[in-house]
Amino acid sequence: MCHHNPGTKLQLEYKKYTLDYSREFFLFDIIPMGGVRMTQRDRIFLNPDHEDPKKRQRKSVTEYFAFKNKLSDQALAMNFVLGKHLDAVYFIPMPASWSEKKKLRMNGFPCEVKPDADNITKAVKDTLKINDSDVWWEKAEKRWAYKGSILIFG
Repeated sequence: MCHHNPGTKLQLEYKKYTLDYSREFFLFDIIPMGGVRMTQRDRIFLNPDHEDPKKRQRKSVTEYFAFKNKLSDQALAMNFVLGKHLDAVYFIPMPASWSEKKKLRMNGFPCEVKPDADNITKAVKDTLKINDSDVWWEKAEKRWAYKGSILIFG
């Protein structure tokens, strides 16, 4: 049986992000990237520098594997282990084409462009967990920043 409860709606404020220093967090110095949709071809062609252009690995796949390697290296360096929950903030770098005035105005505000927060979350979980099916709670948000990074609360 279906039901609709006309209760109150969630009120989110469109405001600048402020970091909660009272919580434990891990800051990864890496630009957030969404997961890449792999094809069968990506399993065969693993060399991005192959002399035959038709046998090269796709650029997006190469960048994705570089992202995963850097993220896992930084997690290892900080002794970070992803548990059964994920609370993350993805800081997306502002485009260089923006004026300094616009960058100052938009710094810390929600980012509403690609990549999607759920795609970045999928890439992070795939990198930091062997079996990510036990992650039962996740919260993610994307914010504009001068420098791209990933903040995960412990």
